Amino acid sequence: MSNKEIANAFDLLAKIMELHNENPFKIRSYQNAYLTLRKLDTPLADFGMEQLMEIKGIGEAIAEKIQSLVKTGSMPTLEKYLVKTPPGVVEMLKINGLGPKKVATLWHEHGFASPGELLYACNENRLIELKGFGEKTQSAIIKAIGFLQSSEGKYLHHLVTYHASEIINMLGLAVPGSVTILTGSLRRGVPIVETMELLTTCSRVQLEKFMKNQPFEWDLPSKNNDKGMWQEFLPIHFYFTTGHDLIHDLVSTTGPRSFAQHVLDSPDKSFNTETELFKSKHLPYISPELRDIQHIEKWSQKELDLLINHQYIKGIIHCHSTYSDGIHSLEAMATEAQVCGYEYLVITDHSQAAAYANGLKLEQLEAQWLEIDYLNQKLYPFKILKGIECDILAHGDLDYNEEILSRFELIIGSIHSVFNMDETKATNRLIRAIENPFTNIIGHPSGRLLLSREGYPLDYARILDACKANQVAIELNANPQRLDIDASHITKCVESGVYVAINPDAHNKTSIKDINYGLISARRGALPASLCLNTMTANELISFCKKR
Repeated sequence: MSNKEIANAFDLLAKIMELHNENPFKIRSYQNAYLTLRKLDTPLADFGMEQLMEIKGIGEAIAEKIQSLVKTGSMPTLEKYLVKTPPGVVEMLKINGLGPKKVATLWHEHGFASPGELLYACNENRLIELKGFGEKTQSAIIKAIGFLQSSEGKYLHHLVTYHASEIINMLGLAVPGSVTILTGSLRRGVPIVETMELLTTCSRVQLEKFMKNQPFEWDLPSKNNDKGMWQEFLPIHFYFTTGHDLIHDLVSTTGPRSFAQHVLDSPDKSFNTETELFKSKHLPYISPELRDIQHIEKWSQKELDLLINHQYIKGIIHCHSTYSDGIHSLEAMATEAQVCGYEYLVITDHSQAAAYANGLKLEQLEAQWLEIDYLNQKLYPFKILKGIECDILAHGDLDYNEEILSRFELIIGSIHSVFNMDETKATNRLIRAIENPFTNIIGHPSGRLLLSREGYPLDYARILDACKANQVAIELNANPQRLDIDASHITKCVESGVYVAINPDAHNKTSIKDINYGLISARRGALPASLCLNTMTANELISFCKKR
């Protein structure tokens, strides 16, 4: 299990215990465990009991539960509460905007035991008269349930990739000489997928023998089946191939179909690489994440080379440290970026309004600036830029006064509260922030959390016009749970000539590498390197920010 999956188990345990009105101190300890564990970058599977108990807030009881999850994939305490909680009630906890207290009220006092029952009641206007709800809440619940239902059977790219890597590694050891490769929409970098697709040279017999000892069940047990379920929740589709047909079948199964049909004709000829196959068709190599771009097969090598890729990236923008809600120190974050080969890092801890994230007041800012000055001498020629992720307040104002704002080298304006907005209100709020002369980047513009929270509606044409007029960049937040803005809007940025900043929003050292998810998404939107803020040197970036 990944750290996030282990952390999520404690989050679920805390919520279910709250449904049952259990000891609030225990609930709080599990909530704290969730908040701590989700930020760790070292795999929890590598920790022994003593090491686990050295983590702040992790005592013996929680450490034992972590060990149980690592070794067995389950936690007896959580299983106990799941047994006495209707599955539909557990599903209700996934409805955005409904916390455990409201779910408990709906279940215990009004008898609702599933999202479906609750939606039916909302459609009959039965929540309007309930204490603590009302018409506005009812409308929000209807919308949230619709989003939840539309997300069923869908999975985040990075989580599926994590499990796919496990399977590929284990299968390689179990069947020496075999080749198993990611394919389908997962290989093309689509952020939300419905199944894990794997192309393998294993025979059916070899695969079935391997899967007998794994948490896997075939859909329909038979010798010809190629689909099943991993760990009771993740669908897998295996495509069988041979060494001779591997490259042809890899292009075919990667898709999309229209692209594959254009590139492929007969599988008779064997190729050693995809590049070799493309060359035989007089085409430059087109990497998987680009293959959804319309008519990409008509692009020249020169046009493809202009697109953003990792070799153009000079610096990391948007990172958090222990000054706010990051897990590693400023120096540790900077050193990691330096080790990864970057020239600079823009530290952007949270502003004062973000009390939940230990937002920085002036005294803390000045302490951080002093440390940055010291580290810039120590780490030279690597450079740390003085930035901030500044809350965009309800009416579009930035969190600090002008005197403080003028002292930053880069300012990301982000919305972190009051998400329930219509298109006009949300658009106007962002445009007011864009027109603020101190704003340089608009962070995670739509506020979406993939499969968890729908973004607020925006008039992107107006927003991009404002960005162009005010020399403000749009963030592509590379956190794989956000990928905000969407690749489809990257295309609109390119058409408008608006700069894009590909930012990991890193809260720990490992998450700096999340920029790679953003690069895939940016390439899916055909972002040229010339419009990417991260390709600038530190001095060029500072000049860009000062031009306003």
